[in-house]
Amino acid sequence: MSLRSFAVLSSLLVAACAGSARAMDAFEIQVYQGEHNDPGQVSCELHSNYTLLGQRAPTYPGETPANRALRFTLEPAVGVADWLELGAYLQGMQSPYDGVHFAGWKLRAKFVAPLRLKLPLILGINVELGRVPLRVEEAGWANEFRPIVGVALGRFAATFNPIFGFALTGKTAGKPDFEPALKGKVHVDHGFALGVEYYAGLGRFDRGFSPLREQEHLLFAVFDLEPEDHAQADGSGWELNIGVGRALSAATPQTWVVKTILGHAL
Repeated sequence: MSLRSFAVLSSLLVAACAGSARAMDAFEIQVYQGEHNDPGQVSCELHSNYTLLGQRAPTYPGETPANRALRFTLEPAVGVADWLELGAYLQGMQSPYDGVHFAGWKLRAKFVAPLRLKLPLILGINVELGRVPLRVEEAGWANEFRPIVGVALGRFAATFNPIFGFALTGKTAGKPDFEPALKGKVHVDHGFALGVEYYAGLGRFDRGFSPLREQEHLLFAVFDLEPEDHAQADGSGWELNIGVGRALSAATPQTWVVKTILGHAL
């Protein structure tokens, strides 16, 4: 084999390996904390984030690069029981590379341990099924399982989402990725909380996770609108989350990103 042929073959193998990884969800940058609508209660959230600086080249053919991309998601939801909430995501994107376009949809069901059980921890799981176009993810159909484990200790609260999901179509179908997310916040007397959110994409379980240089790590400083009485959480009123994030690894597509979540429960 000639040196040139070897170089071409090596490049193809690297591209194939890179394309097999499932990136972190760039639309739903949120740590689920166990809040849910009361039975019959309807809510709507608008998620948005803008990549101030990010990768300018696609990681696979047909992908929209992250740099200067604006992503937005409309999320309606309704409470069914004190342990069940159903919702949906309608996604859109604006990019200097290919303009404005529809970016897919998802359906979700959130199961939570009801407050009447008086458990010492917040426990639940959010299950999603969705389809997105090639410009967003290489695999069109995918699902996600997002466990919710949280604790509230006075003014301090922390929540962990050990997320795992896998593609339902394509060459990586049925091979789960691990994408943990963590949030810690401190309530302030003036009706808001300050905290940090951490998101990671560690790669596939069946491969023992990706090497550190190929993992995605993203850290946010965040502001949350909170009720004056932080011991109460009735699921009503307005929700506001604002964050500024910085990538902690070169493999993370979004180097600098700002995000907001604005919601209202009726």
